[in-house]
Amino acid sequence: MDVEWRALGASDVPGACNLSRLAGWNQTEADWRGYLAFEPGGCLAALADGLLVGTATCVRYGQAMGWIGMVLVHPEHRRLGLGRELLQRTIRYLKGKGTRSIRLDATAAGRKVYVPLGFRDDFEVTRFEGVGPAVTAKPPAPSLDVQPLVAADMRQVAELDARAFGVDRAFVLAALAGRDPALCFVAKGSGVVAGFLVARQGREAIQLGPMVASTSSAAEGLFGAFYRAARGRTLFMDLPMPNRAGAEIIERHGFKVQRSFTRMTLGEDGPAGEVDLVYGTSGAEKG
Repeated sequence: MDVEWRALGASDVPGACNLSRLAGWNQTEADWRGYLAFEPGGCLAALADGLLVGTATCVRYGQAMGWIGMVLVHPEHRRLGLGRELLQRTIRYLKGKGTRSIRLDATAAGRKVYVPLGFRDDFEVTRFEGVGPAVTAKPPAPSLDVQPLVAADMRQVAELDARAFGVDRAFVLAALAGRDPALCFVAKGSGVVAGFLVARQGREAIQLGPMVASTSSAAEGLFGAFYRAARGRTLFMDLPMPNRAGAEIIERHGFKVQRSFTRMTLGEDGPAGEVDLVYGTSGAEKG
């Protein structure tokens, strides 16, 4: 089989979206266009006989951290080493940019590929699935005000997110918050952002996250506002399991475990952030 390796481009988006659909993943064409905008040189394509059969994407958060995602191979071209080659090319790209810590959220099948390459486990991330409940979460503390997220909030939102995630990713947050503004909220106390929730409609379900809250009361208020906006719709949420308070809140509203990921790191440990503040990641492909 003659394979062509090149950068993923805008014309590849429909084919890439088909690959994620075949895998049963939740991405839309808007997600794929976002990956190209975040890191155009780091999105890779594998073509066989002129057809797109494999992809890999990455996002660089400065030189401190890079994130790998969307390592996909068409079902008819699996077990031929294409996924491993895409992964290795993405690692080389990130290292060539001086990236010190490379991270990803691995499926059980993917982890078997990543461990021999030197990736090591950090912690588990669990995807919960449910339907927006008719009952709201507990109300926030009286000192907190939950409002729709607007552009004027983004500086404080990015600062709180950097505290939780470990590095600044304001450019990704702004892009995600612009997808479905009616599903994005911020909790404030005395004008200071105590939490935020960004969500967007995926192919199968609303993807909740990133969501960061400095207190469980702020998280409850954000969940309540979000549930009212998304009532009756299917929701996915990826929760780092070190955050037990988040698991208790989401399970209380009837959400069930859909699948698990393992967060893994290659290279330096890098910035850890405060993972107990993270109530929903931005997705396995972006952290």
